Amino acid sequence: MKDVSGLADLRIACVIVCLTAAAPSVLAADWVWQYPRPQGNTLRAAAVSPDVLMAAGDCGTIVRFNRRDRTWQHVAAATQEALRAIAAASPSIWVAAGMSGTLLRSTDAGMTWTLLHSGVTESLFGLAMGESGFGLAVGAGGTVLVTQDGGQTWARRTSGVSVTLRAVVVLSSREAVAVGAAGVILTTDDAGANWRQQSVGTTMNAIAARGGSLVAVGGDAGYVRNRRVIVRSTDRGKTWKRDLDESGPVLYSVSVGEDLTAFASGEAGTLLRGTTGSSSWASADSGVAHLLAVVVQMGNEVLAMGSFGIVLTGKDGGKAWTSNFSEKQKTLSSISFFDADHGVAVGEDGFVVYTRNGGRDWQRSKSELKAGLGGVAMLSPQTAVAVGSEGLVLRSVDGGDTWTSVTSGTDMWLSAVGFADERSGVAVGWSTLLVTKDGGTTWQRRPIPAGVGDVMLRRVAWASPTDVTAVGILGKILTSHDGGQNWALSPSGTLQHLSAIAWSDPQHATVVGHKGVILNSRDGGRTWSAVASGTDQTLAGVAYLNAREGFAVGESGCALYTGDGGATWSAVASHTKNHLLSVSGRPGTPLCAAGWGAAILCVDGPSPAGRR
Repeated sequence: MKDVSGLADLRIACVIVCLTAAAPSVLAADWVWQYPRPQGNTLRAAAVSPDVLMAAGDCGTIVRFNRRDRTWQHVAAATQEALRAIAAASPSIWVAAGMSGTLLRSTDAGMTWTLLHSGVTESLFGLAMGESGFGLAVGAGGTVLVTQDGGQTWARRTSGVSVTLRAVVVLSSREAVAVGAAGVILTTDDAGANWRQQSVGTTMNAIAARGGSLVAVGGDAGYVRNRRVIVRSTDRGKTWKRDLDESGPVLYSVSVGEDLTAFASGEAGTLLRGTTGSSSWASADSGVAHLLAVVVQMGNEVLAMGSFGIVLTGKDGGKAWTSNFSEKQKTLSSISFFDADHGVAVGEDGFVVYTRNGGRDWQRSKSELKAGLGGVAMLSPQTAVAVGSEGLVLRSVDGGDTWTSVTSGTDMWLSAVGFADERSGVAVGWSTLLVTKDGGTTWQRRPIPAGVGDVMLRRVAWASPTDVTAVGILGKILTSHDGGQNWALSPSGTLQHLSAIAWSDPQHATVVGHKGVILNSRDGGRTWSAVASGTDQTLAGVAYLNAREGFAVGESGCALYTGDGGATWSAVASHTKNHLLSVSGRPGTPLCAAGWGAAILCVDGPSPAGRR
């Protein structure tokens, strides 16, 4: 059983996903990727120079691959807008483009980036740089921008079409070809001043060239089945013929190598291999089922990239593919730290990672665990307890490296576990309350309060060695003042599903849940009052660093900050669209969130209030 707190599909844009009104944001460096490295956002564009490969994607993501030492680096970009295109004007000068007219430029081979003034608000989907500083960016509404100085300045040109242009390729200092929606193909031989229009009838999403030969790929979504199309030109885009027109996942990227071998990629892990001299295309087994939004060739290697930052490497002509990180398709449902160094995160299919250096490095557990895990708590640097499906309780005495099962006395789903100290703990789940007094070695089931009925309890937190609170669906809040032996219903004032609870001190607590609900208690959990969150997104986790500073996280990377003990909340940039399902933080420990795509992000540097 997998518990994802009813989170919706990923369809919300970055940065402002959790706001219905504007609010201040922390510095871009505050939330950083700890796992997987270099990052876990969807990559949507890539380009290669003699020294580096650069890829860009959602939430302003830019990653840099050094071709000499074969290392990846996550680069801080100057935007939170999704980037949809990237290109090199020279080994040192790079340009990236994206949503809302975003243009970025780097003059140090992609190490640092500057936000440019594009002069447009239309989203930019295609970008190409050629010789002598000439370059083009294309996008929504037929937008065409031209640069003659390597991307420093841009001027708008008239394309003659109003459909979205998806991609562009530069053939010389004056020639270029752009493709887009409804099969539109535009060609220019005067550096973009004038364009000639034709159509192949099907939306084209990408185009690549080698000499005067061009290949464009795309397709259309249908009610019953999708259609994918590949077209080819051997005369610099003047005429086109179809190589492929069939049912299948839409194609979003194409690359032509020095040996004229072509690769196309797209939805559902699709990879196709062909050559510019043949109309025959063969499928390659990528081994993944997610979007591969970009494919590039780098010497003898082929790299395909997409959802959750997956990078597939193909060798031997693309006959065999390996993934940089197959676990990126996993979900982490809970994360816990004991001190500044020791932490553990758990999730679906027995996925467990742990750290012994504050999150700088994470390792997989050696134990072969198949069951879903919903919650975890660290009791000491060595001891941790995790809970999950069918009443599973696991203990680790080596910091999360190996795990053993203990008897829980129930076969119900357990979604969370929390400890007041190394011995006293409570686990909660589907109509289940379990108590331990020996560090999770043995457990005793306690009754749900009369009148509550069946209830899914999602999280539990201790206010003191005797006071503990659990929260769940339909606004249920249960409290105990004797270490979990006896429980009572505490009226919450809401019927929204509640996802998590955190105490800033023994008297003050915050509960978060569906549709952005935030409840505060200032009397030890006896009464609760609603607080404005500024969002209607589901909030799945909450934690406090001290009596005043706390964070809440949720769907589509939503992140909120409070600097006044939960009285007011404002949006901060989490730098991901992955759903965040848990956040761990208390004095002396890192503030880290975990969620979809095995994502772990931690707050680094000063908080909005200036904390170091």
